Amino acid sequence: MIFQSILTQFQTLSSGTDAFKKLKQLCEQNIPLATDSSEQTALFLIYGFAKNYVLLYEDQAVTSEFAQAAKQQLLNYMLQLDGAIQTGQKDHILDSLNQVTADYMQSSRVF
Repeated sequence: MIFQSILTQFQTLSSGTDAFKKLKQLCEQNIPLATDSSEQTALFLIYGFAKNYVLLYEDQAVTSEFAQAAKQQLLNYMLQLDGAIQTGQKDHILDSLNQVTADYMQSSRVF
C-alpha cells in the first residue's frame, strides 16, 4: 500500500522542514497512483498538512523540540489513518479521516 510505504519513509526521516518537504513530495507524487479513493483522500489530507508546515516554517528557525512535536503529531495522524486503511472498510476510513480533522481543529494547528 502506498500510504503505509510513505508512513514508513516519514518515520525514518529526521525532524524538521526537510522531512516535511519529502513527505509533501511523496504524497503529491503518489496521490494519482493510489487506486483506492480513500487512500487518495488520506494522502491529500497529509499532503496539505506537510505543505502548510513547509510554507510556515521553511525560512524560520524552529527549535528541535517544536519540530519533533510537529512530526509526532503528524505521525500520530498517519498511524491512525494507516490503521483504518489497512482494514479496507470505507466507513472506518471515513471515521478516521473525520477524527483526524476534528483532532487537528482542536489542536494548536502548528501546520
